[in-house]
Amino acid sequence: MHFETRYKSHHNSSGLIGKYYPQKRLTEQEFLNKLKEEPKDVPRAIYVHTPYCDKICSFCNLNREQLSGSLDSYADYIVSEFDKYGEYRYFKEKSVDVIYFGGGTPTVYKNDQLEKILKSVEKNIKFSSEYEFTLETTLHNLNDQKIDMMNKYGVNRLSVGIQSFSDEGRKFYNRTYSKTETIEKLIQLKEKFNGEVCIDIIYNYPTQRVEDAIEDAKIIKGLDLGSSSFYSLMVHEGSTLSHDIKDSKVKIQDDLKREREIHDAFVKELTSDDNYYILELTKIAKKGRDKYKYIKTRNFGGDTFPIGVGAGGNVDNISVFRMKKEMAMFVEKSEYQQRLDKFSGLFQFPQIEKKLVNEILTSDEKIVFNNVISELKDNNFILEDETYYRLTEDGLFWGNNISREILTTIVEKTLG
Repeated sequence: MHFETRYKSHHNSSGLIGKYYPQKRLTEQEFLNKLKEEPKDVPRAIYVHTPYCDKICSFCNLNREQLSGSLDSYADYIVSEFDKYGEYRYFKEKSVDVIYFGGGTPTVYKNDQLEKILKSVEKNIKFSSEYEFTLETTLHNLNDQKIDMMNKYGVNRLSVGIQSFSDEGRKFYNRTYSKTETIEKLIQLKEKFNGEVCIDIIYNYPTQRVEDAIEDAKIIKGLDLGSSSFYSLMVHEGSTLSHDIKDSKVKIQDDLKREREIHDAFVKELTSDDNYYILELTKIAKKGRDKYKYIKTRNFGGDTFPIGVGAGGNVDNISVFRMKKEMAMFVEKSEYQQRLDKFSGLFQFPQIEKKLVNEILTSDEKIVFNNVISELKDNNFILEDETYYRLTEDGLFWGNNISREILTTIVEKTLG
């Protein structure tokens, strides 16, 4: 087994099952009827999307736009959504384990707008005893008042878009602040914020050296951060970077050997003293600290209730995607789709419990799966013991390819 192109995101595996099953569209009323039922006993998350930034990263084409006016109306819309859905049994009768504000930049709101939203969460949502409440942010969008406010309303995790500590890398990604300023800002943030401070790193920018990746990892350890994601740079159509490439202003190196060297150097350095471990394919966390419950809820068959324009998720067997304030798509997932989605989610992690695989797959699917695993073992992507399948160093680098390969083979061999 040999992979020519590396898939850099779990999204490369999603959507594969849908082509075998025509989508069954549902009405909003059918979705609301689901919220009137007794809530199921599954992990539950809320995802809140803010599609606005006041500064756009060079590589980004996500569902966001540059802030050009007041966000009063959008903040009021988010509040109204919490007020609306908070009246249903779905939220009244069962607590929520995770709430994740993504974007865009959720801290782009003014102080009073952010407080209005956080108050609506407090009013309408019951949290479980060990809940996780995350806001994505940039350093330049924070101030002392916002930090105090997040402490007050129970935000206990920040995901800070750093991308690179290198001055050259930060310039490439269109980040605010120099390396020295960024480190100082993170030190101040850790002193003032009561919860876990985590960051995002994007590696493999055109001029990056292996030494730059190692330095990023050393800084993360030195700052004692809760975790760091590490994504390889992806060029998205419509981003500033994609236009610069077309205009020959930037040349991206399509060099898997170089990408692998940078990836491995970062992972090796950050996990070198056994204080940090690989939590999932693109996340390294400090032991006993960041749990990243949001990704586990999404991948292990829990609910993710979506709020905000551009938000997607699911409640039980109903997938939801919100295109506009008053427009959403509701799709019913078959039992087969739900089962295979959960199975696919297992392979976002460096070790996969055999018991969970056996609980999900049918006997015919297990035969196909075991054949694929055998080939992956022969090619040194996976190791196996009595309890787990474990990704090797090669397996970690090619993790999304492996997930896609396993899922595609099972679907195509069993459905035809």
